[in-house]
Amino acid sequence: MDWYKDFRLVEDNGQYTVIINLNPEFTEFSGELGSSLKEKVLNLDDQIRKLVKEKFSNIKINTVKLLLGSMIVASIPFASNAVTAKAATGTSSSSQQSATTKGTVTASKLNVRSGPGTNYDSIHTLWQGNVVTVLEQSNGWYKIQLSNGKTGWVSGTYLQVSGTENPVKSLSNTGTVTASKLNVRSGPDTSYSIIHTLWQGNTIKVIGESNGWYKIQLSNGTTGWVSGTYLKLGASTATPTPTPSAPTATSRAEKINTIISTAKSLVGTPYVWGGESLQEGGFDCSGLTYYVFKKVGITLNRVSADQAKQGTTVSRANLQPGDLVFYSFQGTSKVDHVGIYIGNNKMIHSPKAGDTVKITDISTSYWESRLVVAKRIL
Repeated sequence: MDWYKDFRLVEDNGQYTVIINLNPEFTEFSGELGSSLKEKVLNLDDQIRKLVKEKFSNIKINTVKLLLGSMIVASIPFASNAVTAKAATGTSSSSQQSATTKGTVTASKLNVRSGPGTNYDSIHTLWQGNVVTVLEQSNGWYKIQLSNGKTGWVSGTYLQVSGTENPVKSLSNTGTVTASKLNVRSGPDTSYSIIHTLWQGNTIKVIGESNGWYKIQLSNGTTGWVSGTYLKLGASTATPTPTPSAPTATSRAEKINTIISTAKSLVGTPYVWGGESLQEGGFDCSGLTYYVFKKVGITLNRVSADQAKQGTTVSRANLQPGDLVFYSFQGTSKVDHVGIYIGNNKMIHSPKAGDTVKITDISTSYWESRLVVAKRIL
């Protein structure tokens, strides 16, 4: 049985992405969307590269996205060994550029033409901030190479080449995300790959600025770039406001109160496959319980099916706040979901991709029919 169902190539402004739909019936992917599945997916590296090499040998692939159903399991920056077009021999009025020379588009829109002049046909369009490889210069025009290997010409008036770029200005500041979702990229431009996601209200350390983009440092030490349009700077040299730590809980009642109050404080946080911290942008179902219980010094297993093996089994009628309730979305005995019971027939859980942490009534027929087991950890 193949590990994938199908695949397709998507082009966006000269950037090429291969989208691979994983086969949900493949044994390795039949388990819960937890850390073990993420590791199995990442172990497909050799198969992914083989597939891309066989099917797209003449195209430079920038990213490979793996989907399981409608959910993106992984987005992998990809460096392919594509065959690229060779630069044509320049005329006596042209000068060859270094193979590593880069140019950044400064105009809002820039036509790529088949030759060095406006009388040549437009063959492609670039947008402000796009980065391209510069091959040579001729009478105020640059010959460039796109990410797919194709070549063309653009006016030098609207291209800022290496050696004249805006330097990175050092900063010591904090910034608060104002957009509902903000991509963190590997460089100061939308042409760079996405390495992380921030959410509205997140506070981060700002360490640099270049051409309207801020260089930031995440809590794990990783650095990246975000658009300055969606970041509100605070006072200079300020330090990020720390996330309030859970109060030291000693008695069982205090620990349960801390678990429930911490879980409630996370309502509205996005579902993120494999997520188990705010630094990752959100939580999956077992990541939420793992995170919350760790606040009171309890380390749960990472995946819901394994969490269901911990603690003491309790009946539905004897549920108490702080108990874990385990479900099967398929209505079988196989656990693939978990929530935290908070009393009054309610649980807090992170349900699915595209949703958020929420409080749900578990007395409905849907949830009653899918309950597998309840466990008391405390």
